[in-house]
Amino acid sequence: MKIGYKITIIVILILIIICASVFSILPLVKNNNALVLKIAENSKNKIDFENNIKALLEIKSRYYILNAQIEKYNTQIPLNGNIPNLTDQIYEIETYSGAKIGTINFKDVNLKEKNNEKDLVGNILVNLNITGSYYQILTFINTLEIMPRFVKIENFSIGLYQGTGSTIIDSGESNQIILNCLITFRAFYDKTDYQSD
Repeated sequence: MKIGYKITIIVILILIIICASVFSILPLVKNNNALVLKIAENSKNKIDFENNIKALLEIKSRYYILNAQIEKYNTQIPLNGNIPNLTDQIYEIETYSGAKIGTINFKDVNLKEKNNEKDLVGNILVNLNITGSYYQILTFINTLEIMPRFVKIENFSIGLYQGTGSTIIDSGESNQIILNCLITFRAFYDKTDYQSD
Protein backbone atom coordinates (compact mmCIF):
# COMPACT_ATOMS: atom_id res chain seq x y z
CA MET A 1 0.00 0.00 0.00
CA LYS A 2 2.76 2.26 0.44
CA ILE A 3 3.27 2.23 -3.31
CA GLY A 4 -0.44 3.00 -3.83
CA TYR A 5 -0.18 5.97 -1.50
CA LYS A 6 2.92 7.17 -3.24
CA ILE A 7 1.24 6.88 -6.66
CA THR A 8 -1.87 8.66 -5.35
CA ILE A 9 0.22 11.46 -3.88
CA ILE A 10 2.21 11.78 -7.12
CA VAL A 11 -1.02 11.89 -9.17
CA ILE A 12 -2.51 14.50 -6.81
CA LEU A 13 0.66 16.57 -7.03
CA ILE A 14 0.64 16.33 -10.82
CA LEU A 15 -3.03 17.40 -10.85
CA ILE A 16 -2.24 20.32 -8.52
CA ILE A 17 0.68 21.38 -10.75
CA ILE A 18 -1.51 21.12 -13.87
CA CYS A 19 -4.32 23.17 -12.22
CA ALA A 20 -1.84 25.77 -10.97
CA SER A 21 -0.29 25.97 -14.45
CA VAL A 22 -3.72 26.38 -16.10
CA PHE A 23 -4.77 29.07 -13.61
CA SER A 24 -1.48 30.92 -14.05
CA ILE A 25 -1.61 30.71 -17.88
CA LEU A 26 -5.32 31.69 -18.14
CA PRO A 27 -4.78 35.40 -17.26
CA LEU A 28 -1.88 35.53 -19.72
CA VAL A 29 -4.12 34.15 -22.47
CA LYS A 30 -6.80 36.72 -21.60
CA ASN A 31 -4.19 39.52 -21.64
CA ASN A 32 -2.84 38.21 -24.93
CA ASN A 33 -6.33 38.23 -26.46
CA ALA A 34 -6.88 41.79 -25.16
CA LEU A 35 -3.55 42.85 -26.70
CA VAL A 36 -4.45 41.22 -30.02
CA LEU A 37 -7.80 43.10 -30.05
CA LYS A 38 -6.07 46.36 -29.11
CA ILE A 39 -3.47 45.87 -31.87
CA ALA A 40 -6.24 45.20 -34.40
CA GLU A 41 -8.11 48.33 -33.26
CA ASN A 42 -4.95 50.45 -33.42
CA SER A 43 -4.17 49.07 -36.85
CA LYS A 44 -7.66 50.05 -38.05
CA ASN A 45 -7.25 53.52 -36.49
CA LYS A 46 -3.87 53.88 -38.20
CA ILE A 47 -5.42 53.07 -41.59
CA ASP A 48 -8.24 55.57 -40.90
CA PHE A 49 -5.73 58.27 -39.90
CA GLU A 50 -3.63 57.61 -43.02
CA ASN A 51 -6.75 57.91 -45.19
CA ASN A 52 -7.69 61.14 -43.41
CA ILE A 53 -4.18 62.52 -43.93
CA LYS A 54 -4.34 61.64 -47.65
CA ALA A 55 -7.74 63.36 -47.93
CA LEU A 56 -6.40 66.44 -46.10
CA LEU A 57 -3.33 66.57 -48.34
CA GLU A 58 -5.57 66.42 -51.41
CA ILE A 59 -7.69 69.25 -49.99
CA LYS A 60 -4.52 71.23 -49.18
CA SER A 61 -3.22 70.69 -52.70
CA ARG A 62 -6.57 71.80 -54.17
CA TYR A 63 -6.50 74.85 -51.88
CA TYR A 64 -3.06 75.88 -53.14
CA ILE A 65 -4.16 75.46 -56.77
CA LEU A 66 -7.27 77.58 -56.20
CA ASN A 67 -5.28 80.15 -54.20
CA ALA A 68 -2.75 80.45 -57.04
CA GLN A 69 -5.60 80.99 -59.51
CA ILE A 70 -7.13 83.67 -57.27
CA GLU A 71 -3.75 85.40 -56.96
CA LYS A 72 -3.39 85.29 -60.75
CA TYR A 73 -6.84 86.82 -61.24
CA ASN A 74 -6.19 89.40 -58.51
CA THR A 75 -3.02 90.37 -60.34
CA GLN A 76 -4.81 90.62 -63.68
CA ILE A 77 -7.87 92.44 -62.31
CA PRO A 78 -7.26 93.61 -58.72
CA LEU A 79 -10.15 94.03 -56.28
CA ASN A 80 -9.75 97.81 -56.21
CA GLY A 81 -8.04 100.47 -58.26
CA ASN A 82 -4.77 99.93 -56.38
CA ILE A 83 -3.10 102.99 -57.93
CA PRO A 84 0.12 102.65 -55.86
CA ASN A 85 0.62 99.08 -57.09
CA LEU A 86 -0.06 100.13 -60.70
CA THR A 87 2.36 103.04 -60.30
CA ASP A 88 5.06 100.68 -58.97
CA GLN A 89 4.52 98.35 -61.95
CA ILE A 90 4.84 101.28 -64.39
CA TYR A 91 8.08 102.44 -62.74
CA GLU A 92 9.45 98.88 -62.89
CA ILE A 93 8.77 98.92 -66.63
CA GLU A 94 10.55 102.28 -66.83
CA THR A 95 13.61 100.79 -65.12
CA TYR A 96 13.55 97.72 -67.36
CA SER A 97 13.14 99.65 -70.63
CA GLY A 98 15.53 102.52 -69.88
CA ALA A 99 12.94 105.12 -70.93
CA LYS A 100 12.22 108.00 -68.53
CA ILE A 101 8.73 108.87 -67.33
CA GLY A 102 7.97 112.58 -67.34
CA THR A 103 4.40 112.56 -66.04
CA ILE A 104 1.69 110.07 -65.07
CA ASN A 105 -1.97 111.04 -64.78
CA PHE A 106 -4.69 108.71 -63.50
CA LYS A 107 -8.43 109.11 -63.95
CA ASP A 108 -11.11 106.71 -62.73
CA VAL A 109 -13.67 106.36 -65.53
CA ASN A 110 -17.27 105.31 -64.88
CA LEU A 111 -18.56 103.61 -68.04
CA LYS A 112 -22.17 102.96 -66.97
CA GLU A 113 -24.40 106.01 -67.06
CA LYS A 114 -27.67 104.41 -65.83
CA ASN A 115 -28.67 105.29 -62.27
CA ASN A 116 -29.62 101.80 -61.03
CA GLU A 117 -26.99 99.79 -62.84
CA LYS A 118 -23.70 99.10 -61.08
CA ASP A 119 -20.47 98.92 -63.02
CA LEU A 120 -18.65 95.76 -61.84
CA VAL A 121 -15.42 96.45 -63.72
CA GLY A 122 -13.63 99.66 -62.93
CA ASN A 123 -11.51 101.53 -65.46
CA ILE A 124 -8.52 103.69 -64.75
CA LEU A 125 -7.45 105.87 -67.64
CA VAL A 126 -3.69 106.44 -67.49
CA ASN A 127 -1.81 109.08 -69.48
CA LEU A 128 1.98 108.75 -69.60
CA ASN A 129 4.62 111.02 -71.01
CA ILE A 130 7.93 109.20 -71.54
CA THR A 131 11.21 110.02 -73.24
CA GLY A 132 13.94 107.79 -74.58
CA SER A 133 15.35 106.23 -77.70
CA TYR A 134 13.12 104.47 -80.20
CA TYR A 135 14.07 101.04 -78.83
CA GLN A 136 13.58 102.14 -75.21
CA ILE A 137 10.09 103.41 -75.99
CA LEU A 138 9.30 100.27 -78.01
CA THR A 139 10.48 98.08 -75.10
CA PHE A 140 8.38 100.16 -72.69
CA ILE A 141 5.21 99.76 -74.78
CA ASN A 142 5.77 96.03 -75.41
CA THR A 143 6.38 95.38 -71.71
CA LEU A 144 3.31 97.43 -70.78
CA GLU A 145 1.19 95.28 -73.11
CA ILE A 146 2.38 91.99 -71.59
CA MET A 147 2.35 92.98 -67.92
CA PRO A 148 0.34 90.63 -65.66
CA ARG A 149 -2.38 93.20 -65.02
CA PHE A 150 -4.93 93.56 -67.81
CA VAL A 151 -4.30 96.80 -69.67
CA LYS A 152 -5.47 98.11 -73.03
CA ILE A 153 -3.33 100.62 -74.86
CA GLU A 154 -5.72 103.02 -76.53
CA ASN A 155 -3.42 105.57 -78.08
CA PHE A 156 0.16 106.62 -78.33
CA SER A 157 2.03 109.23 -80.30
CA ILE A 158 5.77 109.59 -80.82
CA GLY A 159 7.64 112.76 -81.72
CA LEU A 160 11.02 114.40 -81.28
CA TYR A 161 11.88 115.44 -77.77
CA GLN A 162 11.29 119.19 -77.39
CA GLY A 163 12.77 119.63 -73.92
CA THR A 164 15.96 121.39 -72.88
CA GLY A 165 19.34 119.72 -73.14
CA SER A 166 20.76 117.33 -75.70
CA THR A 167 18.39 115.58 -78.10
CA ILE A 168 20.90 112.82 -78.82
CA ILE A 169 21.69 109.82 -76.61
CA ASP A 170 25.31 108.65 -76.79
CA SER A 171 24.97 104.88 -76.58
CA GLY A 172 28.54 103.96 -77.40
CA GLU A 173 28.46 102.67 -80.97
CA SER A 174 25.80 104.98 -82.40
CA ASN A 175 24.05 108.14 -81.41
CA GLN A 176 20.27 107.85 -81.06
CA ILE A 177 17.72 110.62 -81.22
CA ILE A 178 15.68 111.23 -78.07
CA LEU A 179 11.97 110.80 -78.67
CA ASN A 180 8.95 111.85 -76.66
CA CYS A 181 5.96 109.49 -76.43
CA LEU A 182 2.48 110.12 -75.08
CA ILE A 183 0.70 106.88 -74.14
CA THR A 184 -2.93 106.50 -73.12
CA PHE A 185 -4.05 103.14 -71.72
CA ARG A 186 -6.73 101.66 -69.52
CA ALA A 187 -6.15 99.45 -66.49
CA PHE A 188 -9.05 97.46 -65.09
CA TYR A 189 -10.09 96.46 -61.58
CA ASP A 190 -12.91 94.52 -59.93
CA LYS A 191 -15.49 96.76 -58.23
CA THR A 192 -17.59 93.87 -56.89
CA ASP A 193 -18.40 94.16 -53.18
CA TYR A 194 -17.75 90.60 -52.03
CA GLN A 195 -18.42 91.49 -48.38
CA SER A 196 -22.14 92.18 -49.03
CA ASP A 197 -22.90 88.66 -50.32
